[in-house]
Amino acid sequence: MRFYYRHSRGVTEVVVGKGLPYGDYAERAVVLIEEGLENPLPGAPALVLKGGEGVKSLDALTQVYKFLYEVGADRSTTLVAVGGGALLDLATFAAGTFMRGIRLVQVPTTLLSMVDAALGGKGAVDWGHVKNLVGVFYQPSAILCDLRWVETLPERVYRSAFAEVVKYGVALDGEFYNWLRENVPRLLRREEEALEQAVYRSLRIKASVVEADEFEERGIRNVLNVGHTVGHAVERVLGLLHGEAVAVGIVAEAYLSAEMGYLKDGVVEEIKALISSFGLPTAVKPGDSELEEARRLLLYDKKRRGDYIYMPLVVRVGRWVLERVRPEEAAKALRYVVY
Repeated sequence: MRFYYRHSRGVTEVVVGKGLPYGDYAERAVVLIEEGLENPLPGAPALVLKGGEGVKSLDALTQVYKFLYEVGADRSTTLVAVGGGALLDLATFAAGTFMRGIRLVQVPTTLLSMVDAALGGKGAVDWGHVKNLVGVFYQPSAILCDLRWVETLPERVYRSAFAEVVKYGVALDGEFYNWLRENVPRLLRREEEALEQAVYRSLRIKASVVEADEFEERGIRNVLNVGHTVGHAVERVLGLLHGEAVAVGIVAEAYLSAEMGYLKDGVVEEIKALISSFGLPTAVKPGDSELEEARRLLLYDKKRRGDYIYMPLVVRVGRWVLERVRPEEAAKALRYVVY
């Protein structure tokens, strides 16, 4: 399955399937690949780096620049990035800044990076303990979502990605939301046709958001943060996988929406049931000190402006608004998902 989306640099090709034609992208290609993965372009020069958040560093970025310089990369070179979301972030930053921009092809190798990090054009590195402090907007030329990578993912890692998939349905596409409710067993069995549909439809939805607000200037991309306000707080404190934390965050923020008079009775429980059906948590059990730290992080969320946190809230399945939320209201949502 294939589609294209438009942006300031032109057009990005997005391909979803199994056994993709990597050779079509091999001309003048160099590869940045996560340690432990098989290089889909074995004849091309390659730099191997460890995956995970630690790769989003200035040291790693310097390694990429050095590699590109030493292999003679120029404006006609294509950087093919193969790995999870953190490595793709690094690759986006490197491609967008080396010689003021070279072609970039993203090859996400986890389900989460397929439906989230690979598409959007945001690349960044961390500075000290500050995440994503230095970054760029730089759209890839192509995104290749080869479902063969998904076959060997650990079960917990695989399931956690569905929080982001559910987010697209809950906030932006009611038809997709209903499709997910009907296809949970097939997705958990990793059936190829169902998985291809889930990834393709998730990316089409996200692409429509990116096309409408590429540089986060119109407020539309805020919708991609549904579940992430509470989610980020519990993720940092409890060490959950990103998708697990977002799952909890979606439930908490759906509750907040209902409390504010948006979501109708029963919808919160319905959303909660869908998330639970993927084997994802809908509540957490922090200790007293962890709960206090999560609450503190929530109060100082990056979306806070003055006395309010500006949160995207689902008002009904497939629709959302950007709402001003008082910190004490956000804290109440956090308490809803604590047991």
